[in-house]
Amino acid sequence: MRALKAAAGLFLCAAFAAAPMSALAATATFVTPTSMTATDQTALSAQGDSAGFLVGRNQTLGILLDTAIGVTSGGSVSVFTLSPELGRAHARIRVGNYNGGSPVFATSRNVRAGRNRTFNNVFHRGCGLLGGCDYIEIITNRTRRGAAGVEVDYVVVDGEVVMVTGPTPEPSTWVLMIIGFVAVAWRLKHLRRGGALSPLPNGVAGASA
Repeated sequence: MRALKAAAGLFLCAAFAAAPMSALAATATFVTPTSMTATDQTALSAQGDSAGFLVGRNQTLGILLDTAIGVTSGGSVSVFTLSPELGRAHARIRVGNYNGGSPVFATSRNVRAGRNRTFNNVFHRGCGLLGGCDYIEIITNRTRRGAAGVEVDYVVVDGEVVMVTGPTPEPSTWVLMIIGFVAVAWRLKHLRRGGALSPLPNGVAGASA
């Protein structure tokens, strides 16, 4: 019974974490690459720490804003990069609408590593026609003389430094995790009592032997 109560508690915590919350324009999740360390996320979200996220040659950094900008007017995006230790590198910055994973871009510009690039009034640059822009993509398209790529220091949207975090698991993923917790807790409960494994509760499938 205690195991089931604990599992129920985990479910409530997970449901609360997955519930929609009021989003800020200065928060975003990375969608490319598929994984990013906590250290890289912190470096990419901090202003003036001289540390960022390295986008290697022909690689992409894509971040999805929690709130679209340039929906009815204005909107600005600034990308700040660090100077490479060796050589030179250039990247292409594109701003657009994520469109469910098939991005449509409103505007793009190049930036040289060590410099900054700003997009002002993205509404008039095409974001207004897309219903707002919520996706920023940075691709290193040229490196010379040993440069590893373009290191993105931080990104500013509408005057606020963007805090980049990892994607939140889908509700279906939480459900599968909770079912797994229930199954493990049920088995451990009976193992601790030293008895044979009892059948699992109805609706909870056990792992095959």
